Amino acid sequence: MDTREIKEVIQLYFDGSFDGKADNMRRVFHPSAHIYGIAQGNLEDMPKEAFAALVGSRPADAPAFPREEEILSIDFTGENTAVARVKLRVFDIRYTDILSFIRLDGEWSVIAKLFSGVQV
Repeated sequence: MDTREIKEVIQLYFDGSFDGKADNMRRVFHPSAHIYGIAQGNLEDMPKEAFAALVGSRPADAPAFPREEEILSIDFTGENTAVARVKLRVFDIRYTDILSFIRLDGEWSVIAKLFSGVQV
């Protein structure tokens, strides 16, 4: 199967994460998407819109940080489903994200994200 379309969605995700663009996240994530992870010992469970707002809330004078991003793997789990593992840096945290993709009406989007981060 062709990974090109999934890579395009991932690049939009990387760009939005780096630039703090909420609109990118709204395009990347399915309306029913949820974002999961452990933060300060507690389970985080954010719906898409809360995550987009969080990404977009970065202040204009936020400190610069080096851009680090990598697609580690993309695996198709069916004709309309896939899983990608990616790494990226946001400020002083390096994240490893598991992105679960679904294709509806011919378009790929992230239906769930599981994140894990370590301070750099």
